[in-house]
Amino acid sequence: MGNKKPRIARMKNDYIETKTLDSIRAHKRRKQLKRRMRIIIAMGMFLVILAGSTLVRNYIKLQDLEEQRVVAQQELESLELQQEELDYYIGLLEDEEYVTKLARSEYYLTKDNEIVFSFPDDRNPDHLEATDENPDAEEEETEEE
Repeated sequence: MGNKKPRIARMKNDYIETKTLDSIRAHKRRKQLKRRMRIIIAMGMFLVILAGSTLVRNYIKLQDLEEQRVVAQQELESLELQQEELDYYIGLLEDEEYVTKLARSEYYLTKDNEIVFSFPDDRNPDHLEATDENPDAEEEETEEE
């Protein structure tokens, strides 16, 4: 497997030399073209990978922000409901009749010359009982002297 010499003799004239040089130049051009194409393809792949990784990173960040938005939206709805409830209680506390019933039911405050009878079932009065919002609620029995 050594170097074998070609068995065909080459002619040494200008035409053959020109064609040989053209063939060598064409081979070098093809080699350079292939090298350029490899570089261009490698750069293109690098740019595609870079853009793809940026897209994936942005997509993950978008998902995280969307989750945070959903959580914040739920928290906002919860706080709005709580605000409505607090506004309702503020309205009730501005009503003097409600405050009087509440003070009488929870703290057993009485009017002058009034006696309050407390039964074992009345250990923990509810706000609904004080406001007459519960139709089944029984008011405390009071007797004036």
